[in-house]
Amino acid sequence: MPHALAVSVNFGQSLQNLINTIAHAIPKIAVFLLILIVGGFIAWVIGRLITKGLQRIGFNRFAERGAVGQALSRGRWDASTLVGKIIYYMILLFVLQMAFGVFGPNPISVLLTAVVGWLPKAIVAIAIIIIASAIAKVVKDLINGAIGGLSYGPFLAGAASVVVIILGVIAALNQADIATTVTEPVLIAGLATVAAIVAIGVGGGLVRPMQSRWERILDSAERETTHQVAAYQRGRQDAAGRVGAGHGGGQGGGAGGPATPGAAGTEDSGRTEHAAVGRGDRGTRATGPTGSGAPNPDQPSPGSRRPKPGRSDPEPGSGPTRPNPDRS
Repeated sequence: MPHALAVSVNFGQSLQNLINTIAHAIPKIAVFLLILIVGGFIAWVIGRLITKGLQRIGFNRFAERGAVGQALSRGRWDASTLVGKIIYYMILLFVLQMAFGVFGPNPISVLLTAVVGWLPKAIVAIAIIIIASAIAKVVKDLINGAIGGLSYGPFLAGAASVVVIILGVIAALNQADIATTVTEPVLIAGLATVAAIVAIGVGGGLVRPMQSRWERILDSAERETTHQVAAYQRGRQDAAGRVGAGHGGGQGGGAGGPATPGAAGTEDSGRTEHAAVGRGDRGTRATGPTGSGAPNPDQPSPGSRRPKPGRSDPEPGSGPTRPNPDRS
């Protein structure tokens, strides 16, 4: 009997403790939910304002100049919307930290505090990547504009752009304290590899093969550069010649203006003389070869009769017999 009474007393005490805990937790839960609702709304408003502001100042056009902007152009969000979303989630992390802080020290609050403390580094890392991509785009455009017409120009431009982006990514990872134990050795290994290739491959045992290869590369580069320079000089000379011809043509037209009527008169006289020669030919054919008015034997006179069928026609060139003046 006393044992059963002790059990019932302990159960009642536990239930009372549970009720007291819930009673103390209800206000904290209400405050937690209130902080989440109000803080989430404020974070959404701030994110929207930042997105609109960046769109107004032309942040999208600046971001599209780099590789990051080109990658975002194929996605669902543009650069301004992405930054607005990042700001929204950052503020939401602050809100969660405040909300969970209502319950006192707890593992979730500790984790959120660490994440919030890391956010400034993440912002700087993102800025480094955006700036590095823009610089890589500018470097690529400059190299393409300078030697893009050569065979090795696009390759050099792309290689320089990739190197700038890789350096920017490594700097961003170091700033964000992400995989520093991996990025730093990789960077050191890459630089050491390049140095070893230059030292051993170019100046060591591969001197002769590399020498012949470099001779071909340099000869090709020299030929292409000379061709480009010559083409550029010819273009300038042609342009200067066209400008000089235009000025000379204008002066010649002004000096030869008064002589135009004489030239027109000469052309008209030539046309008149040609017409007269044509009429003389037709008159000669009509009057005969002597030009004395005698009828042409090839053409019958108006009063002559046509020969009857069966009679032989006169031979071409034969006409009526003329009297011989010596017999008279």
